[in-house]
Amino acid sequence: MGYMVETEFLFGFQPKDRRYGIVSRILKAYVATKPFPIYYPVSALIEIREVMASHGKTASERLNALTYIKAKAVASGIQEITFSSDDLILCEEIIAQHKVLTLFDALHASVALNNKLTIISDDEAYDEVEVERIAFKEFLGLLEEQ
Repeated sequence: MGYMVETEFLFGFQPKDRRYGIVSRILKAYVATKPFPIYYPVSALIEIREVMASHGKTASERLNALTYIKAKAVASGIQEITFSSDDLILCEEIIAQHKVLTLFDALHASVALNNKLTIISDDEAYDEVEVERIAFKEFLGLLEEQ
């Protein structure tokens, strides 16, 4: 059994993010027990880079943010998971069937599906593609039971 965070969780590493409180509580509980693996997909870092670029952030600002996010994930025991051509092909299949999903949501979903991981996310869009999803508060409760 494994879990995967995505962009909204990684953005929550930053104190000014609206999810910072719950993400910090999840990280604290996870670091204390590490009962199962948690991954973050490389596609989430690409999405963060794209969001920052679209908001006019410089290459230096993007570099600092991506380095910070990766370092915090590693320090918390969250492991990186790459994506493959199979993930990209499934992503396109998902987009063809579920036009409401963004490219990155579909890519994160395909990585989760192909690796049999549950996505930790409050984004209900994942429910459309039958990927297993657990909300932040629910996941925190699961960790606190450990």
